[in-house]
Amino acid sequence: MATDIITYFVDGEEQTTEEHKLTVAQILENAGFTPATDYILTRQNGHHDFTDYNQEVPLRNGERFTTRFIGVTPTSRLN
Repeated sequence: MATDIITYFVDGEEQTTEEHKLTVAQILENAGFTPATDYILTRQNGHHDFTDYNQEVPLRNGERFTTRFIGVTPTSRLN
């Protein structure tokens, strides 16, 4: 029996999984956004922000997400 591959996008970059649900943290980390807690994940359809990194997100083929950086941004010090 063939396994269904789900294709979804994070900031326009294609991601694939055989899982029908992933946590918010897994979606971010699989797309290279680490640490996940430095980012907010938003579902483009409905503009829903996910704030619980342990929340399981049901995935649909072709689904699109965006990220927003919320971590600390280092600044340079003038001498």
